[in-house]
Amino acid sequence: MSTKRRVAWSVGAFAVAVSLVAVGAAAVRLAPGSAPLEVARGDDGVATVLVSGDSLAGAFFATTPEQGFVSLVSGALAPVQITEAAQAHQTLTTVAAITDVPSDVDLAIVELGTNDVGEQTPLHDFDAQYGALLDRIRASSPEAAIVCLGTWTGWGGDYDRAIESACVGHSGRYVPLGSLFRDTANRGPEGRATFIGAGDDFHPNDLGHRAIADAILAVLKG
Repeated sequence: MSTKRRVAWSVGAFAVAVSLVAVGAAAVRLAPGSAPLEVARGDDGVATVLVSGDSLAGAFFATTPEQGFVSLVSGALAPVQITEAAQAHQTLTTVAAITDVPSDVDLAIVELGTNDVGEQTPLHDFDAQYGALLDRIRASSPEAAIVCLGTWTGWGGDYDRAIESACVGHSGRYVPLGSLFRDTANRGPEGRATFIGAGDDFHPNDLGHRAIADAILAVLKG
């Protein structure tokens, strides 16, 4: 099964819009003891998906865009219609400002906070802004399934706790990424060839993106 998606993302000051086709499906693995979120669909069977994130949502540094976690999730849940707002190297404040929340979202995936850890965004501000973004999603789509990813670090600490608290408070599912980040098989090697240039040893590689996608799918059904 194939799913057409339109992706809008930016790198630095440059905005790019591309059309991709995600092909195939991946098995959804449910985390033991957790209740998966139902992903509703319209009468046409298509799920409307919103993705708000940073460079990870932009598939940095997978070999190809199709190997990024957003494409992998969309392929598993196909057919889907995706609205994606992702800005590399930017904090929650900037990405939330460019995130237009459509009406009737069936699934929202929020992948923000990693750059706030690096920039040391004041925790109070981060907490308020993250909650405000989820408020906008809930106001637009009260029945949306919301999945919030933790920071792609091994030291997210208070930021990860703030993300989890806000997500649970909005009846979403929090997916921690710290253990995936600490597994060095999910990152590097530095200098590897990717669609966006030479990869580093921080961003997820193909294996890391696959692991992130599997973690998301584990809390979803439908």
